[in-house]
Amino acid sequence: MKNVSIIIPAQNEEETLGLVLEDLNKVIDEMPNYRFEVICVDDHSTDGTANIARSYGAKVVENLRKPGKGTALRTGFEASQYETLVMLDADYSHRAEELPRMLNALTDGVGLVIGSRVVGGSEEYTHVRALGNVFLSATLGVCTRRYLSDALNGFKVFRREVFTGFKYTSNAFEIEIEIIANALRGGFRVVEVSSSERARAGGEMKSSVVKHGTRFLLRIFWEGLRGVKPVNLEEKKPSIKLRKIPVAETRSRK
Repeated sequence: MKNVSIIIPAQNEEETLGLVLEDLNKVIDEMPNYRFEVICVDDHSTDGTANIARSYGAKVVENLRKPGKGTALRTGFEASQYETLVMLDADYSHRAEELPRMLNALTDGVGLVIGSRVVGGSEEYTHVRALGNVFLSATLGVCTRRYLSDALNGFKVFRREVFTGFKYTSNAFEIEIEIIANALRGGFRVVEVSSSERARAGGEMKSSVVKHGTRFLLRIFWEGLRGVKPVNLEEKKPSIKLRKIPVAETRSRK
């Protein structure tokens, strides 16, 4: 039995979260060889996001740090218990039916699997966003010597050691870069699989091309300066301490 924690950061996503969890529950029911927990991180929502998550059997935890995708994901990772972690957006852009293929790609030696929209296509891409993604992914390749087609996609599957072996500091979307850099530092292979992105099903987009694009770029340069030379995680003590997270709801899907 393989154990998987699925982390869904959500800020005011009552219009779309139910669609995500409905599809996800159907996929989970078709994967009897896996044990899942689904964690929705309520990122300072002011709508019914948390109640919707509970109604679909997800465990709800509150992000007590400042709002942001990075802090919400860190909160969810800390609250999770299983050895494989999955990141999934709450806006219904990621397709839950692609999860089995991504989990199957996490073979021996692979520490991180990324869904590539460059291969699978995206309904959300404008020309500016597409060019920005290509530029930032290429810049990451130059800085880390690991070339990826879609480094920025938030649909990722990775081993728990990629998180527990390092101290994370990202507050916003740039956590996508930090995860890649730490996977490489852990000596793991990073692979991509085709992923087809829908347009957001409702609500408001949280990312800004200029603001978050700049944060991505600065984080890429920072991780490049730090270097991604592999370290021995067996000898390296985890740099973080898992905090006790107040759990607003303890139900989880087994």
